[in-house]
Amino acid sequence: MERIKSLNFAFNLFLTYCFFSPISLTLGWKVFVGFTIGAIGSGLFWLMLNEDAKKIRNGKGKFMAFGAVKRYVIFSIALLISFSSFSVEGFFSTFAGFEILTLTLFTSSYLL
Repeated sequence: MERIKSLNFAFNLFLTYCFFSPISLTLGWKVFVGFTIGAIGSGLFWLMLNEDAKKIRNGKGKFMAFGAVKRYVIFSIALLISFSSFSVEGFFSTFAGFEILTLTLFTSSYLL
C-alpha cells in the first residue's frame, strides 16, 4: 500500500513539473534550468521528509531537527548553485520551482 502511495506522489510531482516546465522554457533557458534544479531539490526534500516521518513512527522523533537542517541545506545549496551559475533569473526560477513543487508535496494525497 505504501508503494502505491509513493508512486501516486511521484506521478503527481511529475505532472506538476510537466505543466510548469514549458512555461518556464518560454521565459528562457536559464529559467528552465533553474526550475529543473528546484524540481530536483524538491524531490530530495520529499525523500528526506519521508525519512523523518518514518523516524517519528518508530519513536525516534529526537532526530527530526537534524532532518530539518538537512532539508534546508539542500534548499540553500540549490539556490546558491542557481545564483552563481544562472544569475538572478535562475535564482528566482529555482525558488519558484522549489516552492511550487513543495506545494504539490503538501497537497498530495500521500500525506493524508
